[in-house]
Amino acid sequence: MSISIHIPFYNPNPEKKEGHRNLRRFDYLKENIDNLKTLSIKNDIFVHTHNEFLDDKKLDAKIIKHQINDSDLDKGYLTWKCRPLMEEQKNDYEYFLYLEHDIKFSENNLQYWQKHQELLNKKNYHLGFLIYEKNHEDKENYSIHILRKLNKYIELEGNRFVVNDWDNYCCFWIYNKDQFLKFLKSKWWSFKKRAHNFKINYGITERSSIGFHSFNMNYFKATLIPDINNQPDPNCFIEHMTNNYFDKFPEFKNQNYSDIRGVCSLKIKDIFEESKNFKKVKENFILIKLYKLFLWKFRFITRKFN
Repeated sequence: MSISIHIPFYNPNPEKKEGHRNLRRFDYLKENIDNLKTLSIKNDIFVHTHNEFLDDKKLDAKIIKHQINDSDLDKGYLTWKCRPLMEEQKNDYEYFLYLEHDIKFSENNLQYWQKHQELLNKKNYHLGFLIYEKNHEDKENYSIHILRKLNKYIELEGNRFVVNDWDNYCCFWIYNKDQFLKFLKSKWWSFKKRAHNFKINYGITERSSIGFHSFNMNYFKATLIPDINNQPDPNCFIEHMTNNYFDKFPEFKNQNYSDIRGVCSLKIKDIFEESKNFKKVKENFILIKLYKLFLWKFRFITRKFN
């Protein structure tokens, strides 16, 4: 088994420090690469950057510098520069992983993915992950992207999976070779089609990070998270190392939820509704997606009546 790992590294102010630990972006990148090199399968890491800062740095990765003008760099187009090389590697690896420099994909995450992805892939579902940050006051971990409790589930081969129909964006994607080859052949591999989740259009960077499982895409039927004792599988959680969202919106602290993405309003232990409030749903996700797509295309009408 082997995996190709690609990381875009946008670093316009190399000495600027950020996040709760007050570190440079390079420090997070190096920590993350050191972490990735502990994965139990053979891995090659490719860092895509835009300046000379990494030239003299010791990293267990191949550094690729791209020529990109300042305007495109500021807009986020660096995140798309890895795709030609990934396409060239399509027959060289069993797995393909794209992630942002401060998303700490761990061995536990890999084991979780290997454990569940075969069953879900067979039934055309996407295995979900959840990104969290730490509150250093109450020592709890909080979700970045899930702002409302998830309460729908289906059963597959005797196992309960909760449907993430709120926001399955998690700053990275991982696919096996079969999924990756289908991604390459799809209209979503290039920059031409706009990904969204029926609530917002993703930006340039997000459109790269969402990969092949945005809600408006037509490959996966839905994103599912394994339920273990009415809690998400603990190995589905991935740390956002920079930890710079938790204090970004202080005006929304202590609220149950907010419609502003990035507000850390839910503790990870509270992401699932109480068991008594769960709803078992039928596997008619294609019809649901078509209905949501219709509402999205004609959202100007629904806004008029709201």
